[in-house]
Amino acid sequence: MGNRFAILDEEAEYVCRLLRYFNSKKSREFEAAAFTNEESFRQYEKKHGIDLLVCEETLYKAMAEKVRCPTLLLSSTKKVREGGDIPVIYKYQSAKDIFDEIVRYCREKTPVPAYQSQKRNAKIFTVCSAGGGRGVSTLAYMLAKKKAKANRTVFLSLDPFYIPEKAQVDGSEALTEAIYFIRQDSAKFSERLKLKTVERVDCLYGVAHWADLCDCTGEDAAKLLEGILQVEPYEFVVMDAGAFTAISAGCIALADKVILISEEGRKEQEFMRQIRSLSVGIEERLLRVAHRQVELMVGEVLAGID
Repeated sequence: MGNRFAILDEEAEYVCRLLRYFNSKKSREFEAAAFTNEESFRQYEKKHGIDLLVCEETLYKAMAEKVRCPTLLLSSTKKVREGGDIPVIYKYQSAKDIFDEIVRYCREKTPVPAYQSQKRNAKIFTVCSAGGGRGVSTLAYMLAKKKAKANRTVFLSLDPFYIPEKAQVDGSEALTEAIYFIRQDSAKFSERLKLKTVERVDCLYGVAHWADLCDCTGEDAAKLLEGILQVEPYEFVVMDAGAFTAISAGCIALADKVILISEEGRKEQEFMRQIRSLSVGIEERLLRVAHRQVELMVGEVLAGID
């Protein structure tokens, strides 16, 4: 079955027009349904499930907090697009343009086929947190070091300031160079990766400027992971998501298990709202650990993933 998305808008004529066009596409990859009120949407969701909700403005906030699937805002004004983190589709454009934007969004949230072919038996873990100073980098590296005792393991850090404690402080900019070769679409990208071995863990880290990461996309994350898995048949990949950027969101979307160093409060609620809007099936892949001594967090994570 393909991706099932739903349109929720109170204008009956509008949603009927959209649905007629969507159904005329007869796409095996995508299946559409349309609703004018929350009750009818809920009844359908219970029976069929929804992979993506496209919701008009008056209902968006309430629905985004209630549904677990990613949610797009169907906006009557383009102004909400400016500087916002909420994924937006402009309401008053052609049905074709709306359909194309939904399909493009769905495909961007799905790992590229090349990545899938290279992944083989590798298990992908991404460590993240809603705020800084929670020990994300340390937990990710310690987890990689534990796994490396018995398995081929690689560690990727998207924290621009992180250097493993036992590594030589040599001003490494290996991640910056990797990003450069991704942008150049180098045919021999994997051969150009400069992985450093630290305490039996192959590592990729180090950027020249914060902008190196901020300019990257979720697709860049897939290409980076694909290149790493071409270097060697790693069994485990542990990724430090760093700050919340598009490339870190991509790493979260690609992970088999997302390890969240949890904290109470609105910051984490907002973080999870954004993650749900960007990553399909996040709840099934999420492992929350309370922030405390790193050895205790590592033990809890190992117990939760083994």
